[in-house]
Amino acid sequence: MTRMKLLGLLMAGLALAACGGDDDGGNGDTGGQSGGDLDGKQLGQLTAADSQALCQDLAASVTVTKEDLCEVAGAFAGAFGGDCEATKAECMSEPDQPSQGGGECSTEGFAGCTATVAEYKACVKAQADAVKAITCATPPDTSGEPPAGCAALSEKCPEVLSTGETDGAGS
Repeated sequence: MTRMKLLGLLMAGLALAACGGDDDGGNGDTGGQSGGDLDGKQLGQLTAADSQALCQDLAASVTVTKEDLCEVAGAFAGAFGGDCEATKAECMSEPDQPSQGGGECSTEGFAGCTATVAEYKACVKAQADAVKAITCATPPDTSGEPPAGCAALSEKCPEVLSTGETDGAGS
């Protein structure tokens, strides 16, 4: 379970970066722009256009930097006997890769989901914050539990969490 949680956190960070959640100077506020108008809507009621607006809002407001991702990679390596600082330094020295996300989002797991867009955003932000909190000095939480900010989403739509939607942060 520890390895799966660490792998999940690493994948969350990578997915955040792939969907535009990179170092764009965002302030972490998930309530603005076009996706903010959808906050009261249930995920299962979103149209394709609504889902895309939500993705764009999350990509603009939830940021994970290359340093955050490299810190996660280092902590992941350190958890399995590697050198966290060396892994982080190697990661930081690698050239930036262009985003593969293309701004498209998966809405797998949204059908029938009664959680609101606001609850989904809170979970995505909590996941991003969990990724950003990982350092070589403070390794990832290996409890296997999603962050507290995901409680409503976990209760109402566990299928969204199991399909990796919150891990995909801009999904």
